[in-house]
Amino acid sequence: MKYNFLVVAALSIAMFSCGDQKNEKETSSVAADTPATAAPETPPPTEAPPPPTVKEFKTKTGKVFQLEESHPVGMSLSDIKIMFADDKTSVLSFSDLDAVNKVLVGDLDKNGFDELYVITTAAGSGSYGNLRGFASLSDKSIGMVNLRELAESDMAKGGQFEGYEGHDEFNIVNNELVRTFPIKSDKGTKRTVVYKMVQGEAAYQLVVKSSTVN
Repeated sequence: MKYNFLVVAALSIAMFSCGDQKNEKETSSVAADTPATAAPETPPPTEAPPPPTVKEFKTKTGKVFQLEESHPVGMSLSDIKIMFADDKTSVLSFSDLDAVNKVLVGDLDKNGFDELYVITTAAGSGSYGNLRGFASLSDKSIGMVNLRELAESDMAKGGQFEGYEGHDEFNIVNNELVRTFPIKSDKGTKRTVVYKMVQGEAAYQLVVKSSTVN
């Protein structure tokens, strides 16, 4: 009887050990077949826009226009602010303009107070130019000088901008605003448009004085 008891006990221990080994193998197999969870990717840091650039332009009366340009959504678009350097309470702000490429100062209406002209150029092959003007109202405040956008009729045959295809250049020559651009499909030929400044109902206006081909 004692011998039989020892045999049964030995068999029970052996079976228990085999069961543990089988469970360990099954657990290892399940763990090997389970794909590892990938760590979430960390998005690259967002690049901060460059700080605004500030430029100052002194007029003949000693007043200083200040132009602040920033690029919150990319270098091809600009937000600008125009103000007097010594009086920033009356700020004129504009968003999502083409980038500024030139600034001119002149007294087109010859009233003794200079205006500021900000020229912007569109990104792309056409490099279409645009202009916004700012008049010193007796050096006490700033008023707009508006330039009408070109219409299809302006660029049609016989129009003052016939042949227009961008690539504008703006300059002040002999106290007049002069706009030049190459004429479409006519190599070496340019059109020159001269503007004059007049008082409109709500603001100054730039109107075409002459348009010639040279």
